[in-house]
Amino acid sequence: MQVTIDGPAGVGKTSVGRTVAEKFSLAFIQSGQLYRAVAYGKINSLDYENLSLKKGEGVEAVPLLEGERLTDELQTEEIGEAASKLARKQDVRDLVNEIILEIARGENVLVEGRDIGTEVLPGAEVKVFLTASAHERARRRKKQLGSNRDVAEIEADITRRDDRDQTREVAPLRAAEDAEIVDTTDLSREEVVDRVARMIKLAREG
Repeated sequence: MQVTIDGPAGVGKTSVGRTVAEKFSLAFIQSGQLYRAVAYGKINSLDYENLSLKKGEGVEAVPLLEGERLTDELQTEEIGEAASKLARKQDVRDLVNEIILEIARGENVLVEGRDIGTEVLPGAEVKVFLTASAHERARRRKKQLGSNRDVAEIEADITRRDDRDQTREVAPLRAAEDAEIVDTTDLSREEVVDRVARMIKLAREG
């Protein structure tokens, strides 16, 4: 089974995706972590083409760059901004997508990102597109990072990144025509998890 969860930053893709993947024993892949790994490689003069995914403990697949496991070092705002810019490049997208497809061909997967349901796994049985207000996403981001930055400043950054992701020529951010759109602004993580879980159960039964 292939499940995709797309949407902009701060809507809960990762926390919801990880929980749902654990519930259904699906390999969990974050495409954004792969783009961040490429950005980390370029910033640190590493061979970003020597990038791979390895299943760790549990369901989560983690990126390896030149054999080194990358986790916390990918979570900075600098890396996130660089990753968003690199995601516009076709050669980078081709690299990331092939890594994802290599696992998805042989595993039951849940992949989260921005173009998974439209470009990477268009034949997925379950497609979800999460959204939320920019202000709520900024508030969540500030809490997640423990940042001292003002929410309005983070919100402005999010709005700029949304515009860049939605208007880029290569694989723009958009919901697939057959995706279920869920606004998470006023929903708890548990409520969103329940909605996605119901979709997967219906797909399995159908």
